[in-house]
Formats: sequence, structure tokens, C-alpha cells
Amino acid sequence: MKKRSYLWMVSLLMGCLMLFAAGCSSDKKTSGDGKEKSINFITVWPANTMDPHRCHFSFILNSGTMETLVGLDPKTTELYPWLAESWKSEDGQHWEFKIRKGVKFHNGKELTPQTVKASLERSIAVNPGVKASLKIASIETSGDILKITTETPYAALPSELVHYNTVIIDVTAPEDKPPIGTGAFMFASFDITKGAELVKFPQYWNGVAKLDRVMLTFNDDANARLLALQSGDADIIYRPALENLPALRKDDKLVVESVPGKRVYHLLYNYVGKNKDLWANEEFRKGIDALINRQEIVDKVMGKEAVVAANPFPGNYPFSPESKPHVYGIAEALKHFEAAGLTVQDGKVLKDGQSIKLRMATYIARPELPQIAQIVQASAKQVGIEMEINVADNIDEYLPQGNWDLVTYSLLTTTRGDGAFFLNAAFSPKGVQNHGRLNVPELTALLEKYNQTIDAKERHQIAKEIASMIEERAYNAYITSPYETVAYRKKVKGWVTPSNEFEFQMVTKDLDLAQ
Repeated sequence: MKKRSYLWMVSLLMGCLMLFAAGCSSDKKTSGDGKEKSINFITVWPANTMDPHRCHFSFILNSGTMETLVGLDPKTTELYPWLAESWKSEDGQHWEFKIRKGVKFHNGKELTPQTVKASLERSIAVNPGVKASLKIASIETSGDILKITTETPYAALPSELVHYNTVIIDVTAPEDKPPIGTGAFMFASFDITKGAELVKFPQYWNGVAKLDRVMLTFNDDANARLLALQSGDADIIYRPALENLPALRKDDKLVVESVPGKRVYHLLYNYVGKNKDLWANEEFRKGIDALINRQEIVDKVMGKEAVVAANPFPGNYPFSPESKPHVYGIAEALKHFEAAGLTVQDGKVLKDGQSIKLRMATYIARPELPQIAQIVQASAKQVGIEMEINVADNIDEYLPQGNWDLVTYSLLTTTRGDGAFFLNAAFSPKGVQNHGRLNVPELTALLEKYNQTIDAKERHQIAKEIASMIEERAYNAYITSPYETVAYRKKVKGWVTPSNEFEFQMVTKDLDLAQ
């Protein structure tokens, strides 16, 4: 703990020094008489590279410097034309995107179908995940039209072009410099270890930004972000710690916003690990599900800043299935364990006369997940199942090693209007987020049918069927959908709290300071 505290204090100090050097202290900001307007914004995740096509997180998209062909409305999560004025397809395989005219890159170069083609081809070449998600066979140009042919009919293509790794950049710009995009802001400086200084782009095609300058930094320690806001070194902080929200809401100088999120916290099972025979047993999975007190987790761990989830698509989306009752309780769990062929003796579950031992992974980047792991561990202990909790520094590097049985995990599910990205990433046999390597031919066939279906209503119905199958067979245990939270000073205007941090610009042309 001492080492971690030291690290976040050093990180905060470096951020403050960076802000001071740029002359952006909150006390010096003014908003009238032609004086510069600037704000300091601290988000959670850094950019691991300046290359937006390779970046593991959405820092670069969040910065407002980059744009994609297709945008996502943060309020409605509906797709809208961005750098593409429109798009169409008769068969879901041959697509035409009309590229917007009058758009300039930050270096003055015109946006054209040719520059878009070059950017998309680069993102496919350098990022296997983009290649897998876009499924593009060829790209051609004709006049102001970008023609894309996919490998098979693929109705999800427009929504896949929302992804932050598909931002359009000038590929001829030097790769050792900050990327050149088309957004309302451009990079004045960019250091992946500290953050970025952004300045407005005077030739922005959709109206000049109201702010002159933004200091965008990051810190994955919620206490450090809170301290920066309270000390005046930050004007906006993303995702303050849940336990700090009541106190922040009492501060009359601050605004705290909490909106329904698009992610779900859940248990993911390892279907190819040491205990794969247990996870292959549907009744065993249902027994584990019955040990999860979802309402307790929402009330105590999430501070009621979340809703109970029982399937991947909680809520009232067109593709949300009608949720089935999930009975919590020891007696209910024991019934399922007996039905799984296990021995129940004196209220304890045995396999071949021995107690069951499982390795449960979790990670602190989402601080609620270790707490959820502890609650599940305590419930399992009541029926004699031992769960050893391992906290991973980097969960996405830890899981491929395979030395785990279940993990408390977080994924965006109800994204981009139809959940297509989540379904393909999490349930395709080789999906990038299918960490447990679940492979069910019936589920895969349904997913392939979904991908090749063009009609929106039919797609929603198939998505419902997939989600219902996942819930009814307990392939994973979905627990809760957390809200997204932001705290900022009242003088900040034009801020829109997004439903997740991965699909939206956070620094926008409408962000402003009150007079």
C-alpha cells in the first residue's frame, strides 16, 4: 500500500507541474475580453502509444482531436453521420460511404475518400483486432464515395466504424509526432507518460471550439483524481470513487453526474482450464449463479450507483431479453450442485469425496470487482467451495496464461445501438474478449446468422435469442450494470457525461467556461 500511495502522489505531482508549466491553473482562467479559456481534465486511462490505430485505450478519441466515419450519440447511443455524410448498402456486403466535403486535417490537408481509404487500410494492417472486427475484403474510391466490400454480408459494419482504433488520420504525417486528425482540437504536445495539451483547431469543419486550450491528463487512482479536483488543479474528473460521491454532491461548487452505463460486471468462466469439466456442467454453473446476491452487491458495493443485471443486455433496449428469475440462496445452490452429480454432505459440496477448490481472478482497475469477488468467495465458502482470489496487475495479460477458473470481469455490452461488438468479441470461438474460450456450436451458428442478417428488427430478435440462451444456460453470471460518473466545477458548461469512455469524445467543441 505504501508503494501504491507513493506512486499516485508522484503521478499527481507530475500532472500538477505539467499544468503549471502550461499556465493552466484554474485560478488563472478567464472567459471574457479575448482572454484565453482553458480547463484541466483528468481521466482514468492513459494512451500506451501516440498511434491511435494501436492505442489500447480511448485517450486519443476522448481528446477531441480525432473523428471516425460514423459517430455515436452519447445521449441516445444511436449512430450518426460524422466524417461520412451518409452510408448505404443493398445487401449488407457492398457498402458506399459518402465522405464529407470541406473537412481539413490539422496540417491543412483536405479530407478525401483517398485519405480515408489510406487511414482505414493502415488501421487494418497494424491492428489485428480492427481487421477481425471490420471484416473488410476491399476498399475502393469513386468521386466522393468510399466503397467497402466485406468478406460476407455484415450489417454491423457502420457500428464497427465507431471504434476508437478506426479514427481517420493523415497517414503521411511523421509517426514519431502526435497524430494529425480532423477534430475540433489538435495536439500542442503529447507525452504518453504525462498527458496532452490540446488547442482548438481554427479551421474545424463543424464550428470552432469554445475553449482555447485543454490539459488532458490521466490517473488510475481515484483518490489522486479526487485530490486534484478538491485542490483546484482539475476542473473535471472522470469516474470519482463511489464512496466519495455523497461528499462531492454536498459541495455547492461542484456538479456530480451519474448516468446509466453500457457495461456489465460479471463472472467469466474458464472452459479450457483445470476445472473445465465443472464449467461444462450447466447445473454446476447454475449453482454458482445461485450463490450471487446481486441486490446486496448493488446496495453495498456499488452504493446503489448501478442496477441489477442477469443477462448481457439489462434494460429496455430493442435487443434486451425478458429476464428470468434468479433465485439467490444456499438451498437453491445446493439443489443445482446435486443435480450436477456432485455430492452434498452436511451442506457441503464434494467432488469425488474432496472439496472443490477454484482460483478466482480479479483486478483493481475497477475497484468494485475485488469486492464482488470477496462476496462470491464468502457465499461459496458456506457450501464448502474454496475460492482463492488472485489480484492481477493487468487482467488482460493475466487471463491468457490460463491459471484461473473464474474471474470478475467488466465488459461493454449494450454499445453502438445493437450490441454486435460485444456478441462477436465475447462469444465467437476466437473472439478477442472470449477469455474463457467458450465454444458452443449452437451459439456460434446463431451468431453467424445474426452477423449476416440485414433487417434491424430481425437482428434485434436474434440478439435477444442469443442473450436468452446465455442467461438460461448460465454460460457467464451477469451481476450488475454500473453507472458512469463524473464530477466537475459548476463553471464548466457544455459537458455531456457519456455512457462509457471508449466510444465518445469527451473534449468537444461545445465544452466551455461560464462568464
